[in-house]
Amino acid sequence: MPYDEVIIDLSKPRTPEYLAINPRGLVPAISYNGEIIIESAIVANFLADQYPSHLLPPSNAPGGALQRARVALFVDAFVSKVWSKSVGLGTAKAEDEARVTDEAVAAIVKELEPLLADAKPFFGGSEKLTQAEVSPSR
Repeated sequence: MPYDEVIIDLSKPRTPEYLAINPRGLVPAISYNGEIIIESAIVANFLADQYPSHLLPPSNAPGGALQRARVALFVDAFVSKVWSKSVGLGTAKAEDEARVTDEAVAAIVKELEPLLADAKPFFGGSEKLTQAEVSPSR
C-alpha cells in the first residue's frame, strides 16, 4: 500500500503541527481518507482489517472471529499483565531485582503460557507470523 512516512523525533517535544493531528502527541498516527487513526494497537488492527493477510484473518472467515479474539486476549495479557511487571526490571533497586523478576516470570507463566499451548511454530499453530507476534506493545 502506498504511504508517505514522516519521522517524528521522539527526543523533542511534539510540534504544534503534529499536535494538531494527534493531540496526545503519541506515535504512530496515520491519516486514512482524511481520518486520523492513532494508538499503536488501533493502527495495527485497522491495517489488518483494511488489508487482510495471514497476520489476522477477517472476522467473517471460518474461525476468523475466534482467532481474532484469541489474538486480542494474548495482546491484552501481554500488555496489561506481563509488560506492566517487566518494565520494573530496568528500574528495580538491587534488593528488589529478584522479587520483580519473580513477579514478571510468574505473570508470563500464568497469563501467557496457557495462551501459547498450540504455538507451533507461531501463535495458534500458524506456519507464519500472526498479529500476536507483531502487535505493538506499550
